[in-house]
Amino acid sequence: HNLSLRLVDRLMRNWWSSRKGRHSSENHYSRWEQDYVLLNFSQIGLFYEYLEMVIQFGFITLFVASFPLAPLLALFNNIVEIRVDAWKFTTQFRRPVASKARNIGAWQEILNAHCLLRTIHVCFFSQAFIMAFTSDMIPRMVYLYAYSKDASMSGYINNSLSVYNISQIHPDNMPEDYLHDNSTFTCRYFI
Repeated sequence: HNLSLRLVDRLMRNWWSSRKGRHSSENHYSRWEQDYVLLNFSQIGLFYEYLEMVIQFGFITLFVASFPLAPLLALFNNIVEIRVDAWKFTTQFRRPVASKARNIGAWQEILNAHCLLRTIHVCFFSQAFIMAFTSDMIPRMVYLYAYSKDASMSGYINNSLSVYNISQIHPDNMPEDYLHDNSTFTCRYFI
């Protein structure tokens, strides 16, 4: 949300500066004069670009078990992001002053630390806990190996539901439209 507001702000500033600066055709001005009215590329110009990529990388590697389509959607997002960033850097900003850099700076250490965590299997454990606590995979396996008589899942539903005797409900708490000649005496519900 914050990134889209900044982009709209940049677009409006560029449009306004181009409108108030000159009213004649472009062929009277050289390219560098046209580029001068664009926004200045700040010292932290790439900070938010790197931040976005690092957060996306972290979410995909840690929580891919929750949403398996995340890597594919991230790929599509990055393909679109390349084109949007190319347009943004060529039409909305002044050309930055070139400077030498050995690597991507602190971002490389952040990505290395995240990859180191992956090698220690933090991602594996987080995905295992996500699968264990958000699905019924573990209760199914327990039923299959501990309670099933014929090594099948038949009877799992009845085993996983709790039973409540309806006759234990106090008569004041019974629904008004309850039929007393109903043959249902128990209620099953998921814990």
